[in-house]
Amino acid sequence: MRRQGLVVLVLVIFCTGCGTLGNLFSSTSPSSGTETDTFSSSLTVGGSSISSFTVAQAGTVTVTLTSLGVAGPVGLGIGTPNGTTSCVMTSSSASVVPGGSPQISATENPGNYCVEIFDPGTLTASTTFSYTVVHP
Repeated sequence: MRRQGLVVLVLVIFCTGCGTLGNLFSSTSPSSGTETDTFSSSLTVGGSSISSFTVAQAGTVTVTLTSLGVAGPVGLGIGTPNGTTSCVMTSSSASVVPGGSPQISATENPGNYCVEIFDPGTLTASTTFSYTVVHP
């Protein structure tokens, strides 16, 4: 019996840094939930549209352009707000078409972020759009 207690003590000391024991004795569990925000508006020739959202905990943020009123690509990116009318993009693509899978993905820390959709020079008329942002 004494030997079993020593083995358990050695395992406890060995696993202290691995986080497993902390989770065993923790009264709370980490949240793995995500939020989905949907944004819809219109985009003018040569223009852009910015939407803001808040990340509550570190994790992956994805943006999916779900609809676009015209054929052809637009630009899409994730960044940080610079005032109320500007988004400093940290991850973007200038050639995005609507689809069912995320076109932009980034790992972000808690804070305020923005998505910007923009005409990279391909639009010949104003168009409507819709996209979703999934974030922790």
